[in-house]
Amino acid sequence: MARKLWPWRACAWYVGVLGAALALLPFAIPITVVGYAVVWVYTWTHDPRARKNFVKVLPVDPRRVFRCGQALWAGMLDGLGGPTAALVWAFVAAKLSRSARAQDTAVRDIQYGPLAKHRLDLFVPLSTATGAVVVIFPGYRWSRTKRARMYRPMAQTLCGDGLFVVLPRVGSQGSPADALEDFHVAVQWVVANAANFGADAGRVHVMGCGAGAHLCAMYSLAAPLRTWYAQADRMARGAQLLASAGADAALRRTVRRIRHPPRVAGLVLVSGVYDVVAQRRYEADRCIEHLTAAARAFATGEEEAWSPALAVRALRRRSAVLPPELFPQSVLLIHGRLDSTFELAQSQRMFRELCAVGVPDVQMKIYANLRRVDPAIALLAPRSALAQSLLEDIRASVKNQESRHAA
Repeated sequence: MARKLWPWRACAWYVGVLGAALALLPFAIPITVVGYAVVWVYTWTHDPRARKNFVKVLPVDPRRVFRCGQALWAGMLDGLGGPTAALVWAFVAAKLSRSARAQDTAVRDIQYGPLAKHRLDLFVPLSTATGAVVVIFPGYRWSRTKRARMYRPMAQTLCGDGLFVVLPRVGSQGSPADALEDFHVAVQWVVANAANFGADAGRVHVMGCGAGAHLCAMYSLAAPLRTWYAQADRMARGAQLLASAGADAALRRTVRRIRHPPRVAGLVLVSGVYDVVAQRRYEADRCIEHLTAAARAFATGEEEAWSPALAVRALRRRSAVLPPELFPQSVLLIHGRLDSTFELAQSQRMFRELCAVGVPDVQMKIYANLRRVDPAIALLAPRSALAQSLLEDIRASVKNQESRHAA
């Protein structure tokens, strides 16, 4: 039988591939070395286990190093926040134009609590004040939430739109529960003193981005969770809301620290995580489960206790008499479809749970071509298209709640 000869096109293809592989071989070694170096340095600086045994925690498997490098690169792109080139151009144009500079209307370093760190900035609109107050949860990390100068331009921009804005200093390097307790003290101060600076105590909205959005969602559930536990304990001592006993005990401890929580009128949640259990699985799939802020913030076995979406689902399934008025009456969720740090599925899950529990006004805005949506960066250039879109969304959410309040 005659042997079948290879066609010339197949031969040319294999020769071309082999030639390209040989040509790229000198570059493959330095690229591999650089990739390993970046992943190892990041592991050394971000993995808490590296303090005990650095060599043992270093990833060696090329597949793991590759996936970890991919995740780090995507996280860097997420951190740029929005269409960077357009924002930079709008920011430079605003700096060159004297008329575009907003007047600073902040009253700084107001004491809101008993500790020295309990300070806040209050931004008072000069005209067209609506009476609504937006309290910004200033935190990108759970392990370290603090007031930063980068939040002030965002607060001033919102203030120029007719809103009272409060920017408190919360937490330091403590746990998420510490930051949440500080934020509660700040919101209590706002409610108690709203009439003194011309605002309406019944129109207090809380706003956060990333970890701040997660903690805002947790804070808004303090009232319904305390109510459920109080009702359940009357019928059966030690009643359990969550499936895991350890997580339920952790949730009880967190809720117990927030005494007499005021009812939050509305939420503005941007690029947040609302199911920490799913987030930890997502991070493990990307081989960065020991390198993220969530890994350092939440103890193993307590992720369910810090998942507001799971808490809302549990409240909905286990209670038929919980008043819907205990929940925020207006919620705006904003997320970028291409966000790789916190997937869009996180906001979609929270949106579904809030709709199912009966929150009157739940809106969701998805930016199809953006990665992480960051108001603190976008509102540095108030005249940019992204900033105008964010301002319109926030304004609409606040006004919708005001209409129901007046009715």
